[in-house]
Amino acid sequence: MNYSLSNISSRDFISEPIKLYEVDLVKQWLNITPGTLIETVNHGTITVINAGLRNRNEGPDIKNATLLINGSIINGPIECHLCTTDWYKHKHQNNSAYKSVILHVVRDINNGIIAPEIPTVLLKVGINNYFECSLNDSNKSSYLYNIIIHNSYPRWLDKINIYDGYHGHHKQLLTILVNNSFRVIGAGGNEEQFLRLASKLRFEKLQYLNENEIEKYLREKSLTIKWVKRGIRPAQQPSNRFKLASEIIHYFLNLDIEKLPILNNVNVFLSNDFIRSGGLGIQTELLGNIILPFYAARSLYIHNTKDYKKYLEIWNQLKISNAYRKFVKRFGNILHTKQLKSFSVLQGLIAIDNNWCSNNLCHLCPLKGKIYADN
Repeated sequence: MNYSLSNISSRDFISEPIKLYEVDLVKQWLNITPGTLIETVNHGTITVINAGLRNRNEGPDIKNATLLINGSIINGPIECHLCTTDWYKHKHQNNSAYKSVILHVVRDINNGIIAPEIPTVLLKVGINNYFECSLNDSNKSSYLYNIIIHNSYPRWLDKINIYDGYHGHHKQLLTILVNNSFRVIGAGGNEEQFLRLASKLRFEKLQYLNENEIEKYLREKSLTIKWVKRGIRPAQQPSNRFKLASEIIHYFLNLDIEKLPILNNVNVFLSNDFIRSGGLGIQTELLGNIILPFYAARSLYIHNTKDYKKYLEIWNQLKISNAYRKFVKRFGNILHTKQLKSFSVLQGLIAIDNNWCSNNLCHLCPLKGKIYADN
């Protein structure tokens, strides 16, 4: 992707200059509000549709950003540097992972040199678009917990509706279940890689194999996949996930969808040994995001509301072993640790974070009692 250069002017920055660490530059970019117009130093004005997500693994600093550039919506990674020439200092020009970078965000331009020739933003330090949660004991709603749970329910329904229209097609259901499960076990950097592995599966062959044979099959199929390893904890390394993946496949291949388990609480569910590897954390994630929503979807499909309510009740009982650091930092002053480990509470907080947590909407946050009167 080649772009022509334009003259650099004094307006080609967002705020007053001061140099910080590269990680601060990344954080500053990620706090930019969707819809912000930014003047690049070499390619006119761009519009930020989605600032993207921080990449903690190999490759560009930010992934999945969406920008409006020259009238076209472009999705891709963003790289951040303190100086433009750091691109070459870090040898990104020789790394294929950086060929798809759509924006270069920098603190400084070395002697007027733009490197490489892609849209480049000179982002100076300032308070622009910086977001900090202002929720506290004095302005929180007295119905805060109920509001969070209320916001979790649409996410429960979203997980159920994934299977809508597929209940009469067993192979398609199986594909969706395995794909969604593989995405969960690949979370943290290998989501796309596990989905690529899932696309290589041949269920007609796997149905005759035991778990050990399925694991061997997965390892053979994984040899051509470039796995992310940097920044991945030992337990989450791809090589340590194949046993869990084989158990998931074996479970779904042998699941009688016409006679799903009827259980009274989450402890009975977890002791049922449907999955044995990976630890309690990943088992809970699979239960909350895949297993229980599928069971509930199937119950609704056959008009069994009694079982549907049981699965929803179990979903609301789920607890994760470690609360998400992001929400501990933001809501730890108003929610107990026990609440922050509740799966349904976290789902509600994710929904609120997605819908309200930005500079433009913070004052309308439903968790604030002054905005939503307690009556």
